[in-house]
Amino acid sequence: MEYILVFGSPHKALKAESILKGASIPFRLLPAPKLLVRFCDLVISVTASELEVSKEALADAGLKLKAVYSVVYSKEGEEYDKV
Repeated sequence: MEYILVFGSPHKALKAESILKGASIPFRLLPAPKLLVRFCDLVISVTASELEVSKEALADAGLKLKAVYSVVYSKEGEEYDKV
């Protein structure tokens, strides 16, 4: 399963990128999906196996998440469920 980490500003998303790189945690920095763009223009995608360690690394660095969404893929497209 894939999770989307939302930060509320591009600056915070870029800071999160730096933190996760420094912690050697796999992730993808992506443009926000249309349904989530109202929160921020950039998001970070992580797998289920990396979610908790990512949240811990960000919290340890003092960076707060605005929200976390799970991505559900279907024939109709992608859906985002707030975690």
